[in-house]
Parts: sequence; structure tokens; C-alpha cells
Amino acid sequence: MGKGKGKNQKGLRAAVKQDLKAHDDEVSTYIPENLFYNAEEKTIALFIFLSSAVIYIYTMYPGLPGGDSGELMATAIDFGVSHPPGYPLFTTMAAIMINLFPIGTTAWKLNLMSATIAAVANVIMYLNVKRFSGSDAAGLLATGWCGFSRVFWMWNIQGEVFSFSNFFASLILYAAWRFANAEGKEGKFYEAKVGALICGLSLTNQHTSVLYIFPTSLWVLFVLYKYDLADFKSLFQVGLRGLAGLSPYLQLPISSFFFKARVSWGDHRMFSDFKKHLLREDFGTFRLVSSTEQSTLIDNFMVYFADSSKELTVIVWLLFVASIVAALLLGTSKQRETMSIYVVMFATYHMVFCSLANIKNPSGIYHGVLERFWLQPSIALCTVAGCGVGMLFTAIKVKLNCPAIKVLFLSLAVVAIGYQIQRNYVDCNENDNYHFWHYSRHILPHLPKRSILLTSGDFSTNTFRYHTIGEDYRTDVMVMDMQFMKAYWFYIMLMPVNWPDVSFPGLYKPGIGATYPYYNLKKFLDENYDRFPTYMCVSVPDGENSIDGYYEAWPFGMCKKFVRLSDNPDPLEHLENMPYIDLDDMPLPDPDRYEPQTWEYTMMVSMLETYSKPAVFIWKKANDIKNPALKLVYYKKAFTMMTENRAHVFERIEDGRLSANVKYFISPMEKQLGHVALIIYSIEKNKPDKAYWEKACRTHWSNYVEWHRDEIIPKDNMWSTIQSVISAKDFSNLRLV
Repeated sequence: MGKGKGKNQKGLRAAVKQDLKAHDDEVSTYIPENLFYNAEEKTIALFIFLSSAVIYIYTMYPGLPGGDSGELMATAIDFGVSHPPGYPLFTTMAAIMINLFPIGTTAWKLNLMSATIAAVANVIMYLNVKRFSGSDAAGLLATGWCGFSRVFWMWNIQGEVFSFSNFFASLILYAAWRFANAEGKEGKFYEAKVGALICGLSLTNQHTSVLYIFPTSLWVLFVLYKYDLADFKSLFQVGLRGLAGLSPYLQLPISSFFFKARVSWGDHRMFSDFKKHLLREDFGTFRLVSSTEQSTLIDNFMVYFADSSKELTVIVWLLFVASIVAALLLGTSKQRETMSIYVVMFATYHMVFCSLANIKNPSGIYHGVLERFWLQPSIALCTVAGCGVGMLFTAIKVKLNCPAIKVLFLSLAVVAIGYQIQRNYVDCNENDNYHFWHYSRHILPHLPKRSILLTSGDFSTNTFRYHTIGEDYRTDVMVMDMQFMKAYWFYIMLMPVNWPDVSFPGLYKPGIGATYPYYNLKKFLDENYDRFPTYMCVSVPDGENSIDGYYEAWPFGMCKKFVRLSDNPDPLEHLENMPYIDLDDMPLPDPDRYEPQTWEYTMMVSMLETYSKPAVFIWKKANDIKNPALKLVYYKKAFTMMTENRAHVFERIEDGRLSANVKYFISPMEKQLGHVALIIYSIEKNKPDKAYWEKACRTHWSNYVEWHRDEIIPKDNMWSTIQSVISAKDFSNLRLV
């Protein structure tokens, strides 16, 4: 009986082994379809790639863009780790591009890489729509309309992670179509493995890809179960491909162990730090900023609807809805299945992201931060709309049975794309945009050798990082991010590589309450002031009051210089020795071209605000002076500087145009001039001079009121005072300038 049982077990094992072998033979005999069905399709795809690449490359930034680009580029040079979640795929590809591509600066090379990847993404969207609907014209139309909308075009021409995000979003949608249409058990299994690899890789570039991947994975598992492919071995093989796709994340610990990067986030030799970085725990997973503010799903979706309607037009939304209805009611079973998963991806992205994105009432650069995360759902939006248009085109072509109809549809697609390019070309042509290059090159040359330059935030920090590391310019200037100085890994990973001679007495913590092992700004300056001239291209951090009475940050060109008050520095002498801010050498971004959500607009605001700071500085110093004669000298100096600033800013506005954007810069100057003139009037002894200052006060305040005439309740606590001064009967004969 025992022998019989043994024979039965052997027979069972043999049957299982034979069954597994048959399974392996079955799933390994699948031959995937060609990427292109025919020469015509290949020709159109090549046309899309080449035309997209040519336009993107022609209009791309010639040098450094704004935002995170400077950090991503500087990080890639030394194979460091970028800000959470690390972007290891981008860093690896960028490092390869920097070291192997023979021509151009680092910035130009990585802008070129993004433009090329974006052109490939356009081809994938074309193939997806073509496969779904059978229409070349619809595929061409969808990819051109999407790829040359303003927000896509803008992010496709700069060295950033978002062209890769668009590439993977299109690829995931295409992989879903291939899986839905794969024939038989072997086809489903093969496409599931390829899709898992794509999904893994996409997560190493942008975590929001998981909002596409999660619903798609559930659908794939259900289909595999129906095809008896949900056994351990099959799922293990699929999962193994997914893990292989995640392998670029090994770059984080490899960088920390083996590379001495000059710019890098974190110490990833410990799993806890790796996990913290991966999940963006400092910001909150899927949170955009480290803020307790919260917006609602509806609020964020309405922002997306408004933005996408502006960029892609409401027509795309109408086509999106019509395409869903047409596919579900008139499509084949494969079309219905594919369309369903596309819609679920789109809905999942918005339900999760719009619930967690914590930028409330986005405006200015925060609107720009939010709008770049609209790229991935807009890929699905345009793909679905294109599929519906393709179904219509295909139905008309079959009904009319006329070869010329295809040429007509292709011609209409080309005309529509031409209109989209013409519509956005001026806003997206950055081939002469050297604004960030000029900004850095206007500041760094004026700093003494071996200076410390304290920064914070993306704009100034990343600009200086790139130029000192990416172009080896003024490498002696020690650029330090004050946010980094709060982290323990700053002192382990970055300080020994970059600043071994600088004294850091612990971990940085703003405020007078900082005690060991922490230090505040005063302690840092006490340790280093006599050895290294110290400057700051950012406002003093909130809560940093430790320097009060000991040090002050005085204007120094576009930055500030720390001065020690015990040395009794002379403000007027300081201004005489300060670098002149020459706006002719550092052209302002056009205020009528760049919208408030762009980094160019942010730069323009920063430049013009900084331009007026020396005059405001002297004004504030005058307030502290007790000697009336010296006080009057300071006030008159401030007024003269403000008047020159106002005139120069007017000159810098192209053709003298005063757009709504410019009000932000001019009206505060008018208010300040009126205020200083009133103060001078109150202390002036000479009657003829008093009349001059009286008129100056009323003139500038009248101009200020004129700027805000259309505002119902101006947000200004001096508004009633200004109105009462202007409306006094003694001023009735004054005319506005």
C-alpha cells in the first residue's frame, strides 16, 4: 500500500511538471505584433517624431530654465540624489547624456534629452489612437493638439522630469490597449510582463504614475485569473518584471555609498532614510508642498477643468464625453474594455490627486506647480477624445468608400495642428531665453573670493547650483541652501565635500532659542564672519531673530550682505560700494508674455522688488536717525533713488506699455514716493522747498490712487490717509502726472 502511494505521488509530480512545461511552452510561443503595421504607419510615425523633435529643439531653452531644472542638472553631474522622491531614472539618463553627448553645455544637453523624449511620447500617443480607432488622421490630430498645447510644449523643452512623465503616461495607456487586444493565454501573459516592466520604470520617474497603475493592475489581475494565469509562478514572473522596472531606485544607495556628490539629498545608506525620501515624508506623499492647508477634490478638479479648457479648448472635453459614449454603445468588445480602463485611470487620478494636492486657491508660481501635474491626466483626456474622433473618421471612410477621404482627414489634422502651433508659438519659443543665465552672471561676479552665499527655495538656489557646478563658474563661491542646513545629512554628505573649512556648530535652527546641538544664524555668523564674507539671496528665514542687534542684511546688488553692527558700518558708504543693478545688462522677462505661474514672472518680480530695496533701505535707516539735518539727507537720498528707480522701470517696459502685471511694480513705487515726500515736507524748514515736496506727495499719491481706481476695497491700511490728503481743497488745482 505504501508502494502504491509512492507511485501515485510520483505520477502526480510528473503530471504537474508536464503541466508546467506545457504552460511554459504555451506562453513562450507568443510572437508580439510589430510596432508598425505597415510602411504608411511607419512614415506617419516618423513624420510625427521628426516634426515634433525639430519644433521642440528649435524652441527649447538654450541654457538653464527655472524651477527644479538647475538642481536636477547639478545633481546628475555627480550622480547625486535629487529632491524627494529622487527621480533616479531621470538622474541616470541625464548622467549618461552629460558624459556621452559630445557637444553643448549641461543645460543644453538635458533640454535636448527632454525634447527628444517628448517627441517619442507623441509617437506613442499616435499609435495608441490609431490602434484603437484605425484612423491615422485622428492619431495625428490627438498627438499634435496635445503635444503643442502651451503647458505640454513648455515642459517638453526644458531639462525636467515631465517629458518623461508624459512618455510613460502614453506608454501605460498603449500597454493597456495591447493587453486588452492580445490574443490567447500566451498573448495576455506576454503583455502583462511588458506592462509590469513599463509600470515599474514609470514609478522611478514620477510617483503619480501609480494612479494609472493601480486600477490597471487590478484589471490585469482579473483578466489573468480568467485565463488561468493567476498561479504563483505566473504572477511571480509578472512581479519580477515590475521589480526590474523599479531597479533604478538602487541609484539612491549607490550614490550615497560610492559617489561624493556636491549636490544631493539625504543619506541613503540607511533604509529609514531611503524610505523617507521615497515616500516624500517631509512633504507628504502626493502632497505638493509642506503645508497644512487643504483644498477639496472639487476645488482642484475645477482648477483642472478651467486650465485644460483654456489649453486644449472645451471642444476636447465634449469629444472626451462623446468618445466614451460612442465606444461603450457602438464599439467592439475590445474597444469597450480599453475605453473603460482609460476612463477609470482618468477618474482615479483625479479622485486621489485632487483630494491630496494641498495648494488652496492656487495663484502665481503655486498655480504653475499644480498645472504641471495636469499633464498626465491630459494625456488620457486627449487620447480618449482622439479615439472617438478616430471612430467617427473610420465610420465615414467605410461609409463613403472613397480613398480621397483619408487624405482629406489627414489634411484637416495638419491644419488643426498648424493652428495649435501658431496659437502657442510665441509663448513657448524660448530659444532666446537667457534670463536665468543673466541672473546668475549678474550676481556671482560681484561676490568676493571664498564667499558664503546663503539661499533658500528653488529660484535662487538652483540657479546658483547649476552655474557653480554645471558650468564650473565661480566655484569658489560657497552656495548653501538654508533648508539643507536643517538636516543632519547635510553635515555628513555635503559639508566634507564642499565646505570643510566652514564652521557649522551643530544643526541649523532659526531663532534665539537654538541651543546645542543646534545653532542659529547669529552663531553661524559669529563663527565665520571674519573668515568668509557672507551674503544672502533670500529673505531672512521666518523666526530667525537671533541676529537682531548684532547683524543686519544690507542690500548688495541683487542680494544682501551681512554686516556686523558693532563695526559701525556707514549705510551711505555701503551703497556707494554696492554693485549697481544694471537692468540693461540683465534684461527683464516680458511682463506681457510670461504669466504669473511661470518662473520667468517670478524672476521679474524678484528683480524689480530687489531693484527698489536700496532706496527703501535708506528710507528705513533715516527713520532711526535722531539728527534732523542728517535725517533729511537720508530721506532726500531715498527719494532721489526711488525717483530714478521709477523712471528706469518705466524705460524697461517695452514700448512704454503698462499692462495689468506692471501695476504690481509701479504702484508701490508711487506710494513710497508720496510717503517719503510727505515726511520730507513735515521736517523741511525752507518754504519754497516745502511747496515742492507738497506737490510731489500729492502727485505720487494721486498716481497711486489712479492705479487702483478699479478696485472696490484696496487692501491698504493707508488708503484713507492717502485719500484725505489728495482730496484736501488745497490740492484741487493739482493735475495727475
